[in-house]
Amino acid sequence: MFQRFFVSLTFLITASFGQAQSLPLTFNQANHSFTSFGGCQFSRVSDPLRPNNTVGQISNAGGDIYEGAFLDINPSIDLDSSKKVYLELHSDLQDSFTVQVKLEQSNIGQPDIYVQKRYKSSTWIKDSFDFSQAYPIGMNEPVDGKGKYKRITLFLNPGVNSAGNLDIDNISAYTGTPSSSGNAKLFSQYDSLVWQDEFNQTGALNSDNWHFQVIPPNNGSWFNNEIQHYTDRTQNSVCDGNSLHITARKETYTYQGNTKEYTSARLNSKFAFTYGRVDVRAKLPAGSGMWPAIWTLGTNIGETGNYWGRDANTVGWPKCGEIDIMESWGHNPNYVSSAVHTQAQFGSVPTGGMKLDDAYNQYHLYSLVWTPEQLVFFVDSIETYAYKPSTQNADNWPFTKDQYILLNVAVLSSVAQNFDTARMQVDFVRVYQKGQKTTSNYSDQEALLGHPYPNPCSGNLNVEECLGSLPQQNFSIWSSTGALIQTGTAYASNPIIDLEHLDTGLYYLVFESGAQYQFALMP
Repeated sequence: MFQRFFVSLTFLITASFGQAQSLPLTFNQANHSFTSFGGCQFSRVSDPLRPNNTVGQISNAGGDIYEGAFLDINPSIDLDSSKKVYLELHSDLQDSFTVQVKLEQSNIGQPDIYVQKRYKSSTWIKDSFDFSQAYPIGMNEPVDGKGKYKRITLFLNPGVNSAGNLDIDNISAYTGTPSSSGNAKLFSQYDSLVWQDEFNQTGALNSDNWHFQVIPPNNGSWFNNEIQHYTDRTQNSVCDGNSLHITARKETYTYQGNTKEYTSARLNSKFAFTYGRVDVRAKLPAGSGMWPAIWTLGTNIGETGNYWGRDANTVGWPKCGEIDIMESWGHNPNYVSSAVHTQAQFGSVPTGGMKLDDAYNQYHLYSLVWTPEQLVFFVDSIETYAYKPSTQNADNWPFTKDQYILLNVAVLSSVAQNFDTARMQVDFVRVYQKGQKTTSNYSDQEALLGHPYPNPCSGNLNVEECLGSLPQQNFSIWSSTGALIQTGTAYASNPIIDLEHLDTGLYYLVFESGAQYQFALMP
């Protein structure tokens, strides 16, 4: 408790607040600046080891045990989507030094939380601080960080009197907002979560969400010269309580009299949609011959063995349309790309992508925004490709009908001879569409100003924004199958709806005014 009190008091007395900055932070601009406290000084300096580079430097005077510097972030760091804060660091305290990263000012009233690590190095270190195992100030047990945080604070050797310098560079974290205002608006138009899988169970996949596609549609083989069998076994697709593992394996396996030397998994979502945003957070498999993919196909493809094969409106591929949200190949390490296949362009088509520092050991967020006019692709909220025909027709724009999601890891003939296993690890799959909000029958048109939050929630739903200036309003909650689950009254004086007795899943919140909202309840 001492640390929390001391830092807060110091802020009130000495802090000189500047404008909030957006991540990532590279210190190449003059306004990339932290606010220091407790005797610490912050400055932008020439990189001590890398020529022609500017970095941030936190300098402890050694007069206080909690000298540090903070930065206000706008948009906020979003721990609900990604738990890690990334930065590069270097210190002149080469023997041993500790760095603490603290997040403050949570949007849901949670305590300040921190992660700290000890280092011994004379070179630059690129590392991540994982807030899924963070410590609240004044507590000894770690917690899973949740919510959005508006401030990041850095300490060098917290808790001891220590003079020295901490050099920092390339600070990044997931903020949920694309790099330009235009893309931010594009992202935000689809803000209502309509389907998801968080893969929080242990063992087999949720069969309500996924279909195993195991029948090879190309005369006993797979298209594109893939050389594996896809299976429905847990050896190839399984949940570990936090994520999904799709594992390609070298093993002799026979299916329908056809023997192959590799296995993997190909999953079809049992959910299909038209227009919206898809977010998939994943780590990729490494190695020659590995071909992981996150993609969609039209339900009208009529392909053998897929979940939607019974669609009567069968048109085949490529007329059904294919949207490749993310593809990666082992021969081009750490490069991820996106593409679109239609009757007008298929096979070798234009692509867009980016090279990542580490696509294999670090999670990245792969996103698609699908509007009636265009398909826009993102990696970690950075736009990488857009498909927008100047004039739409049936051949170049089949994307007016439902598509379903596929997750798979293919094995190609270029696979290394010493290959054993490789896996794609998926943290979540989420689909957002436009919220369903109707006009109010009340004369007070300010009644319905916003959405309930947080969404997804984990027990309590705040409906303050939905009430506006109304003192109270009756509500009902319905399941995704149309069953009435709960009724009650929401009050402006206490706008929290208790949902802890409900099972996880998707629900509808309906006010007596007619306003409707969809929300997801998490564990």
